[in-house]
Order: sequence, then structure tokens, then C-alpha cells
Amino acid sequence: MRPKYLNHKLECPYCLTIRLRIPADARPDTPIFCDDCGEYLGTWDELQTDFEKQGGNTGVFRIEKGRFKRID
Repeated sequence: MRPKYLNHKLECPYCLTIRLRIPADARPDTPIFCDDCGEYLGTWDELQTDFEKQGGNTGVFRIEKGRFKRID
């Protein structure tokens, strides 16, 4: 059974949302912040790595044009 929630770095530990502020020109070392509360979440590379560990595009979510979308 696949997981129902992302539960690592993608979820903001401060406000518990998954809304990332990702610049259009993000590189692996670009710092990424929560779009709701502004807290630092990690580098773009760290967040993408964590996403892949949780199933990547074959899990509950997929990345499309820099946005995480729930797969129904």
C-alpha cells in the first residue's frame, strides 16, 4: 500500500502546509522557503531528493512545472 501523505521535508514543520516558494530559475543549491510562513525548508536539491524517496512521480504527488500536485 502506498503512503497517503508526504511526511518529510516537503511539509513545512512550522505551519504544516506543503506550499513551496520555488524560483523559476532554481538550481540545486537554491534555498527554498515555505510560501505560507516564509520559513527555510532546504535547498532545491534536498527537497527533490526527499520527494523521490517518498515515491516521486509514482507516489501520491507529482511535480509539474515546479508545483506539487496530489494524484487522485
